[in-house]
Amino acid sequence: MKMERCTKPAFVVIGKEGSTLDGPGFIQKLWADANAHFSEVQPLAKRDEGGNLAGIWGAMSDAGRRFFPWESDGLYLAGLEVDLDAAAPSGWSKWVLPAFRYLTVECTPQTYGPALQQTILHELPDRGLELVAAVQEFYPGDKMLLYVPVQKL
Repeated sequence: MKMERCTKPAFVVIGKEGSTLDGPGFIQKLWADANAHFSEVQPLAKRDEGGNLAGIWGAMSDAGRRFFPWESDGLYLAGLEVDLDAAAPSGWSKWVLPAFRYLTVECTPQTYGPALQQTILHELPDRGLELVAAVQEFYPGDKMLLYVPVQKL
């Protein structure tokens, strides 16, 4: 597993929001809905120097919207990074994620569970770190990175 440390200032994601209370497969349904209506938010997308999307995110928060890790239930936002002043169109939600220092973990959808478990149970303690908020999913190109928050800024 490839891991790196990084700092990310507060950022904004507009996406399709759902809850673990929506039942099994709710995350896949959110992504299907977001992808089917992507044209509604594409003009709002933050872009890098090359004109590419700055970020596609699977953002997570506890049910109280404090960005704590999921316990018995939680929230998920399938969306893209936008500027702070962007307004969410009807049917979309806007989250402002706080600034954190992260340990990023490269994985795939197939290795997600084992990579997350290895990170939480072994890598963080071995490095003297602890999970301080909900893990976020970042999709740069054809990769998947878990953003594991280790310090709130």
